[in-house]
Amino acid sequence: MSILSAHSVGKNYDGRTVLQGVSFEIHKGEICALIGRSGSGKTTLIRILAGLLAPDTGEVWLEGEKLENPDDQLVPGYEEIRLVHQDFQLKHRMTVRENIRYELLSYVSDYQHERISELLKLCRIEHLQDKDISLLSGGEKQRVAIARGMATEPDVLLLDEPFSNLDINTKAILLEEVKEIASSTDTAIFLITHDARDAMEIADRLLVLDAGQLIKTGTPENIYHAPGDIRVADLLGLYNTLTVGELQTLLPNISPPAGHHFGLWAEDLRLDPDGFAATTQKVVFGGPYNKVVLSPHSLPHLRLWAFDHTKKITPTTQVCFSIKEDRLFPVT
Repeated sequence: MSILSAHSVGKNYDGRTVLQGVSFEIHKGEICALIGRSGSGKTTLIRILAGLLAPDTGEVWLEGEKLENPDDQLVPGYEEIRLVHQDFQLKHRMTVRENIRYELLSYVSDYQHERISELLKLCRIEHLQDKDISLLSGGEKQRVAIARGMATEPDVLLLDEPFSNLDINTKAILLEEVKEIASSTDTAIFLITHDARDAMEIADRLLVLDAGQLIKTGTPENIYHAPGDIRVADLLGLYNTLTVGELQTLLPNISPPAGHHFGLWAEDLRLDPDGFAATTQKVVFGGPYNKVVLSPHSLPHLRLWAFDHTKKITPTTQVCFSIKEDRLFPVT
């Protein structure tokens, strides 16, 4: 059974449709990530789920009960659903412990002490408990913000771009910690992000939003291997597009359906001494590997991306490549 669900949620601003017919559900202990371009409606949707904004159409349900319209509440929001904002919204001139305690002021002191200790341990910030918020790094502030969001034991934790301002190593650590929080507390976590790599790493289920509409849902693995839509593939990584004719020139024995284009992730076009001859047109340094642009001799107009993990290929180098046929995906 779902813990939180949206049913045909829609929202308009000044005659412009921001969300249209958005429906999905989240289950206990599940991490659900929503990705989309800037302006796709992600922030509007998370504010509706948090009870801070009323939808124009549709409904939000929690554990089988329809939630009240925020416009009908004295204080917008729901105790069972907590939103961690992108800017953290922590209390300055307070310590970490005092920030968490602020969320528990209506509880008796014994419970406050017990819950704060649990959260400090859960979010791995015990060593920071007496530090002033102003002295914390971005990653440390994010952990405190999550601890505050979890303070009242919500059923659903909403995270607004939780990793956008973090360095790579801090982000990797926090991704793992959020996974642990979901699994150890059975809390449903719904996050929005513009970085599909973060979403694919952390999410049990991925939702793709484009121009206010959900255009794809599924596990990260299933969506990555079969995006089905250029708008989805554009968010997920570097890929090549081939027409049916181009594909049949490279792979004469293949019989793809007519009227389609086909995508191939850059990592699935492999440098292979027994493959098709090509000329290197461009080399882009990429840290652990280089990105190279290849032009097949049989299709000199075509430009294909591949990864060179040897980092020995230079422009104009003659190389050979092969295509992992089972990794081709149709796109529209």
